[in-house]
Amino acid sequence: MHEKEIKANTVHLYQSAHRLVPGAVYWYGEDYLSFSDALDRTLQQIKSAPLKNKLEISLHLNRATLSSAQLEEWKKFYCAEKAQEYTSEQVLMKRQGYKFLWKCLFLLWLCLTGAYAFDQLKILGDYSQMLGRETFFFLGWVILWKPIEMIVFEPWSYKHQLRLIEKLKHATISTTTL
Repeated sequence: MHEKEIKANTVHLYQSAHRLVPGAVYWYGEDYLSFSDALDRTLQQIKSAPLKNKLEISLHLNRATLSSAQLEEWKKFYCAEKAQEYTSEQVLMKRQGYKFLWKCLFLLWLCLTGAYAFDQLKILGDYSQMLGRETFFFLGWVILWKPIEMIVFEPWSYKHQLRLIEKLKHATISTTTL
């Protein structure tokens, strides 16, 4: 293997499967759509890599018909599209989370009212009364989990994806011909 291929921060894109290299991404074709698929797989590959490390992309082409400037432009378009996609998904997730939060707060109020009603019933035995009260109490708080997850926790994954896209955007591309 070449010394270039051993670097940990380098992602290798091969335009054909003539050379099977473990961990490499294979790209078939010379158009933007297939290149964007290869960049999708590259994003999946670097998901767990530290964000502070600089990324390098080493393209191994069948023939030198694509210029580095063209590949850089494709990468720029891809990063812009993905950033816009993840930003709009993040906004939609937050909007839906707040909408669900109001509905779930009403359901929490209903469940807490049901728990209070079970607590006030003296007809049932102590065990049945406690079981009914705790069931309504627990159910009410569990109902709130999804909106809280959508508002608080889901944006973290979108922000991480946006950071990965930013890392890919600033990655240097080097090309070699096979």
